[in-house]
Amino acid sequence: MKQTMMTALAAFVFTALASAIPMVEPVRRCASESESSTSGCSRDYLTSLVTQILDSMVAKDPSTLPLASVYKSTENSHPAALSFMTSWRTITKTSSPSVLALDTTQCSAYFALDIDEGSDTTQNVLRGRVKAVNQKISELELFINRNRGDHGFSFSAADQATNNAALMSPPANRTNPSRATLEALSQALFAKSSDFEVKVSDTCQFTEIGWRVIDTGVYGNASSDPLGCGWPDQHPTDDKARVALVVDEELGFVLTSGLVPGKVYPYNGNISAFIPNQMTAAQDQQDVWIKTVSAQGNVSLLAPTQATGDTLELLQYYDDKLQAMQINVYLSGPNATSVWL
Repeated sequence: MKQTMMTALAAFVFTALASAIPMVEPVRRCASESESSTSGCSRDYLTSLVTQILDSMVAKDPSTLPLASVYKSTENSHPAALSFMTSWRTITKTSSPSVLALDTTQCSAYFALDIDEGSDTTQNVLRGRVKAVNQKISELELFINRNRGDHGFSFSAADQATNNAALMSPPANRTNPSRATLEALSQALFAKSSDFEVKVSDTCQFTEIGWRVIDTGVYGNASSDPLGCGWPDQHPTDDKARVALVVDEELGFVLTSGLVPGKVYPYNGNISAFIPNQMTAAQDQQDVWIKTVSAQGNVSLLAPTQATGDTLELLQYYDDKLQAMQINVYLSGPNATSVWL
C-alpha cells in the first residue's frame, strides 16, 4: 500500500486495522459456545440455507424459510420482519454468491453477490450473515449497497464476481490457519492494541464492495493502480466490535463487524469520501482542500457531514499471511449504534 495521505483516505481509510503491540483491552466476542449449535450443521447445509434465502427473495415469499420461533433480523442496520424488508420486495434476480464463508461450529455463514432490482443492466450488491440453531434461522443480517455513497467511497457490482473468484479457489497446497488464529486476527482488527502480528502477502487483494480501490487523490494526481492490503498502526477502533462472527478454517475466512464514526467529505471535485474521525490527518487535509477549491468559486461541494460506518469486514488468511481484505461499509447517521450489540 502506498504510504501517502491520499492512499490512506481511499483505503478506508476504510482500513480498520490493528497495531502489533501488547493488547491492553479485550475485544468483545459475539458468539459464545453456549450460543452456538452444530446440530445438523455442515458446509452443504449452510450453502443450501443461503440458497433458500436468495430463492425466497426472488419469489417474494419469506414464509418458505425455516425461521426460529423468535429470530433477529436487520436490513441496512434497521430491524424489521422479513416480510417488511426491501429485499423481499424489489429483488428480481440473484446470482450465486461470489464469496461464501461457512462456519459449521457456530452454524453461521457470510455471503455476497450481485442482484437485480428490476433492471437487467444495473446490478446492486447484497451482503448477508445468517446463523442457525437446530436448523432454524435465528439471525439474519442483510445489507444492500446500490452506489458508492452507501459505502462512502467504493462500489462495483460488475467486478465483484471476478475479484472474488480467487478467494474462493485458494491454492491447494496452502497451509490453513487454526480457528484460534482466525479468532485472534478478528480480535486484532478493531482493537486499540494487539499482540497478534500480521504479515501481509505480496499478492493480498484489497477490495471494498466489489471494487479494487484506485485512489486518484484529492487533486486527481495520485496512482491509477489498485491499492494493496495494509495493516497500519493508525486505524479506527471499536471496543464493542463483534468479532469472529463467521470463522471458516477451510478457506481461511473470518468476519468482523465494527462501528466507525466519521465524516463524509467532498473529494476530488464532485465525488465524496467517508473519513473516520480517528484519521485526523486525512480530515485535516480535506479541510485544506475545501478552502482551496471554495476560493476558486466555480465548484459546488458537498458540505462535510457526520456519519457512522457500519462495517462487515471479511479477511482471508492462510500460509501465515493476510491474503485478502474486504472492507464493506453501509453509512448511517452520526452517533449510530447497532441493534446487534
